[in-house]
Amino acid sequence: MQRRKNSNDPAVSPVVGVMLMLVVVIIIAAVTSAFGGGLMSTDKKAPQASIKGEYSQYHGLTMTHMGGDSLETMNTKVYIRRSEEFGAGMGDFAALMINESTITNGITDYGDIYQGTGGQSLRYWRNPGNATLGVMSWRAGEKMFVIGGSDLISSGLLSHETDWPPCYNEDVQGGKGNKGLSSRCYVTSLNNQINVGKTVYLEVMTKDGKMISSTPMIIQP
Repeated sequence: MQRRKNSNDPAVSPVVGVMLMLVVVIIIAAVTSAFGGGLMSTDKKAPQASIKGEYSQYHGLTMTHMGGDSLETMNTKVYIRRSEEFGAGMGDFAALMINESTITNGITDYGDIYQGTGGQSLRYWRNPGNATLGVMSWRAGEKMFVIGGSDLISSGLLSHETDWPPCYNEDVQGGKGNKGLSSRCYVTSLNNQINVGKTVYLEVMTKDGKMISSTPMIIQP
């Protein structure tokens, strides 16, 4: 009489259990890695660009994209921060944010380069009349401007509309001059002539606060 061989091997169950545990651990690790990678991919790095700036109290601000990534104007903010030369702690105060509707690429609606003559409608980052985008991008080699005059007055860079044309007052600290409102000229104003030769910083940032470029400028007449 043949004895039937028992197929129940007591060593099989632990091996199968270990393999199942390994499979579960690998799946969990893969899911966690994929989820973490997805979170990381949503954190976009700020574009990198070199921006050169020139500030003239009379002619306004000229900004040149020297090289790097193309910048989407709808996602870009431009600031000017005064240095400690304007007074102790001035560099820590809030920077002056430039109104997007005063930044232009200097191109007219006819495609011509602006020559400073009247009757020409310029293309702005955000058109003043209807808030639509007039300039979509800022690429390497291109210049942007805040032109002296009404644009500079409305830019947010000046303390008061009487700061253009350039003013002079070495005594006024946030008040009126001796001759009333018409002579108002703040000591810390970018357009006070006593500040010619001082340093300010041109800061270009993403709208969510990431720095793209920071460069010093010397205030010119």
